[in-house]
Amino acid sequence: MTVSESIPAPRAAADPGILEFYRTIDRRMVHRASVAEVFVTGLQETAELSFRCAAQLPVSHAYFNDHTGSPAPDDPLLLLEICRQASIYGAHRQLGVPLATTFMVGDWSIRLCGTDGPATGDRPGELILSETMTPAYDRRKRLTAVRFDIGLTMWGRPLGSAHIRVSSAPTPQYAALRHMQRGSTPPTTSAFRAVDDRHDAVAPARVGRLDPANVVLAGAGTRVDEETLSATLAPDFGNGGLFDHDYDHIPAMVLMEAARQSAILLERELRPDDGTSGLASVAALDASFSRFAELDSPVRVSAAPDRRDGLPHRLSVSLGQSGSPVAAIGVTLRPPTPL
Repeated sequence: MTVSESIPAPRAAADPGILEFYRTIDRRMVHRASVAEVFVTGLQETAELSFRCAAQLPVSHAYFNDHTGSPAPDDPLLLLEICRQASIYGAHRQLGVPLATTFMVGDWSIRLCGTDGPATGDRPGELILSETMTPAYDRRKRLTAVRFDIGLTMWGRPLGSAHIRVSSAPTPQYAALRHMQRGSTPPTTSAFRAVDDRHDAVAPARVGRLDPANVVLAGAGTRVDEETLSATLAPDFGNGGLFDHDYDHIPAMVLMEAARQSAILLERELRPDDGTSGLASVAALDASFSRFAELDSPVRVSAAPDRRDGLPHRLSVSLGQSGSPVAAIGVTLRPPTPL
């Protein structure tokens, strides 16, 4: 299980105006510390439990635009992050959720349509998200969970769909829950920023990256006879694209990045010499989270092909810690372009 940290602030006033791409919204409304990490630019209410959001995709971002290949594809994890931001914004705006609330992700998915993913161009992409919320309440009519179903369009063309399911709790209750689960106060990422234990990190090009700071796997190796890959999660805690603010756990997006990198690496290792070059790209991601990924214990990452339903390019990635599962993530890949 993983969460989106809350940053207390006054609730913003609802504005049913038209969608625009001129400026990003208040960073506190999407639980970001850095303005540069906010992509949502507006919200328009369409019904009691539905809304549309506008977002602008960056053309130069140290994490989301760091990919090999030309033209580099728009990152599906960037699209998922925008879905996360838009959903949180909608919950605060339309459901009246106080900002001193922590959202815990139970499961989410994103699927891109078409045979080719969107490519980063020379101007920022303009994304529209159409969302429907399904909230759940307890006996005291307090919000306990929300499911968001999301449609994505870019430049007026269908891009894909996503869903996010979260549970919620007031931030003080979340802190008490974390202490109870561990029996102690968890450390935070600030304590690990100066730790240099990434000496065996995977080479960036093997996972489609240019910057070593964006590699999150170490000690990766494949056992060809079993078609599996095993690695250790080893992110750079000083990377602001992965850790926008201080966390008391490994956030969901870092676990998703580990799944993406392990799937791409394994697919390349297992692919025969079939006249293709480069790395596969991600067509779909789906994940469920069963517990928090703690910072002070190694997280193991395992990947293997999923041969069910005739899906040769789908890989199953599992993340575990101290003998217990943390997350199960499916990665569907598009094969690389023929030579």
